[in-house]
Amino acid sequence: MSALPSHLELVQGVVLPKPVGAHPVLDFVNTRSEWTGSGPARTEWLTSYETFLIWNAYVGLLSAATVLRLTEQAGAGEAARRLQATLDFRAELYDVLTGQATDHAFEAAARLIEKASGRRHLARSEDGTQIVGWELPEDLELPLHNLAVLAGELLTGPDRAHVRTCPSCGWLFLDPRGRRRWCSMATCGNRAKVRAHAARTAAS
Repeated sequence: MSALPSHLELVQGVVLPKPVGAHPVLDFVNTRSEWTGSGPARTEWLTSYETFLIWNAYVGLLSAATVLRLTEQAGAGEAARRLQATLDFRAELYDVLTGQATDHAFEAAARLIEKASGRRHLARSEDGTQIVGWELPEDLELPLHNLAVLAGELLTGPDRAHVRTCPSCGWLFLDPRGRRRWCSMATCGNRAKVRAHAARTAAS
């Protein structure tokens, strides 16, 4: 098997893009190859509900044990429905984050975020003496609803002002220092350098 490009990694038998967004929600919208066109992506990495679960574990949002339990619970029809809901939310969320959402896209994303937020409950430690934080039920909606809650926090928090779009591929990333231009210098940054060099050579 030939070596993978530097921006990809083989995880549990599936190829996934390496996280470059500096935030799990941004890495979620970066799970398709580009956002610069209106048509389908050249490469779609979330090809199944199981792959979506593996991606969640890869970026640290779900444990391996939870991925195994949810994989066992998901029947073929239900898994397909969950995947489609995931891809729909990803597209709506990208439009919201980049300021180009229609009313329909915004409202659809907001409904999911509000639904997910409403399903959280306060969890206690095993001995019952401490509150450990908000948790969502462990069911087939967990991976998407967890991302929806995180998306709501990103959209309403201080990091929202630092979301940037890669001018080459359309991927999103956080740029709190205002110094970052590309999703990755190893991919889009180097391609831009090559194009600029070729243009200078042709002009000389």
